[in-house]
Amino acid sequence: MCEVELNTRVYVKMMLHAARYLHSTVSGVLLGHHTPSCLTLVDCVPVCHLQLPLSLSLEVALAQIDSWSALQGLVIAGFYQANAGLRDTSINSVALKAASLISEYQEEAVLILMDNERLSSYPGVPPLTVFHQNASKQWVPKEKTLVMWGHWEETQRITRHLLQAKAYQQLIDFDNHLDDIRADWTNQALNVEIARLSAAANGSV
Repeated sequence: MCEVELNTRVYVKMMLHAARYLHSTVSGVLLGHHTPSCLTLVDCVPVCHLQLPLSLSLEVALAQIDSWSALQGLVIAGFYQANAGLRDTSINSVALKAASLISEYQEEAVLILMDNERLSSYPGVPPLTVFHQNASKQWVPKEKTLVMWGHWEETQRITRHLLQAKAYQQLIDFDNHLDDIRADWTNQALNVEIARLSAAANGSV
């Protein structure tokens, strides 16, 4: 079974998406690269917060994200969701459909559900569950020993810094882009800031 590794950028952006729309269900696409033994998640594209996306709009978003990610040398590797309800641990039908569609092209694709009760600036352990498809095509939690974190302490510090700075106000999802096509759903400015904070944490600047 393939290991899954999450880096700082993908976690930070999922957290900022959930923080920007605290009272809405949010979801997005996970990007990464794959080797025979490991799926590494390196970025995500926030997709929606307003309502469950229609099949057509979701397919349009996936097509655009797929084209852009290919130029970055990445593949669509999964889907994530954070629910509106504090104790809601269900995965909605759209997230299941999106993840299943992605898994048709990426066998090791994952589905991530954020744990709202543990979402905080000091979570201790990652506040999410990583799901994968079993042999029966059911989405089940992946063994925790197969979920790896690159620089978890650093990731928490950067997340806290950006939450305190209200950087979530800068985050753009595909819903925002559909309202204003000038809005950058790839969130390059935010990516640059996360990279700068990571470099500072590693003494590179």
